[in-house]
Amino acid sequence: MSSIETTPLLSNTSLSEGLKPVPTDHHCSPDLLAERPEQGSSFAAYAIVVCTVAGSGTLGLPYALKLGGWIGIGVLILSLFMSIYTSVLLVRCLYYDGVHRLSSFQEVGRHAFGKVGLWTVWFFYGTIVIGAPVMFLILAGTGLKNVIVLDISAKAWIWICAAIVAVPIVLFKTMKEAAITSVLGALATVVLVVVAVRGSILDLDNPVYADVNHSFVIFSHLPTAVASISMCFGGNAIYPHVEESMRYPKSWNRVVAAALCTCTVLYLAVAIPGYMAYGDLAESPILNNLPKDIFTTLGTIVIIVHVLFTAPLLLTSFALEIERLADITVSSRGLVMERVYRTVFRVVVVGVCACIACTVPYFGHFMSLLGALSNCTLIFVLPVVFYARLVGWKQMRRLELVWCATIIVVGIVSAVIGSIDAIQALRDDFENDPTAI
Repeated sequence: MSSIETTPLLSNTSLSEGLKPVPTDHHCSPDLLAERPEQGSSFAAYAIVVCTVAGSGTLGLPYALKLGGWIGIGVLILSLFMSIYTSVLLVRCLYYDGVHRLSSFQEVGRHAFGKVGLWTVWFFYGTIVIGAPVMFLILAGTGLKNVIVLDISAKAWIWICAAIVAVPIVLFKTMKEAAITSVLGALATVVLVVVAVRGSILDLDNPVYADVNHSFVIFSHLPTAVASISMCFGGNAIYPHVEESMRYPKSWNRVVAAALCTCTVLYLAVAIPGYMAYGDLAESPILNNLPKDIFTTLGTIVIIVHVLFTAPLLLTSFALEIERLADITVSSRGLVMERVYRTVFRVVVVGVCACIACTVPYFGHFMSLLGALSNCTLIFVLPVVFYARLVGWKQMRRLELVWCATIIVVGIVSAVIGSIDAIQALRDDFENDPTAI
């Protein structure tokens, strides 16, 4: 591994620099961080991050406060700072030698720990970028069945949703083009937040919730609340591709900080009035508490729209990785055959996701188990471990080492607690034997 003397990009890595825009142009070869005229704008990258990170999970935050109490707000803010920091570290790892840019999270793992690092990232990465779209298809398909009164099964709706998702995946080659769907997905999230806030405010005077209780901290359920909240910032799986799609890579730190701060504002906008209104009666999603009117129905529809716009971002990231490995490029395959191979592969990927969504029993809770492990590992643990390996922990200042240790502990605790909850849900599934859909 390269030492700090041979990695100018990372020669000054204090904790404060990890939390604010880092002048990476002072640490890296100008050629690596030069403008990329063919790539997309910083706003497009911002929209991709917001769309990927903030979504249907927003509606579970009042329930997370119910579990842990008002202290969950502090946990949310702490998770924000940790996520910004690890996002900066991850992208720094792409340029760790100051000479070449690594292509992906997987390559960072390979350079840090060889094949063990490579396959570790692939496992957790694959769980997120394939498993989450499958869950999105289940959510959208069952949601449409409930919203649209037609004699169509949930499985048929899932295939219809898969066909909708396949269109942008096939048409848009890279994350730059996929940013179109991310802007729409981000707008859908904003609408969803408005619906949730409106309903919560209306129910502040609802006599049904007049005697709800609020707590500052509930120690018995606090670990579960921490696990739920910490997983609200999952986006590391696609960040290397997002940064790669930016015209001005030097702006990455500002872009990811702005995007994650935006997500946090949306989270707080739902969590605070939601917990104030419903207290210990808050449910997940909060739509179950909201007044049963046209706006709540709109919220359900918006969730469906959001997940259908988010799924292409994750699957495009996965497709780019596989296509890179299979050398599906214009230079090696030719213009026509590159398009053919890419189209066939991406259609097959969407088809596989739809098949899993329709056939695998208890998939939701299996994904909750793997998601707890994968999200927390990719968000908090691996970026810090890889960074320390590639740069050297001896080069970090004492305060930064304490901060990194805190991040790793929070990531491991969240993964363990989230996994325990998912295992308990799976146990209930096998005991009760419900149908898959």
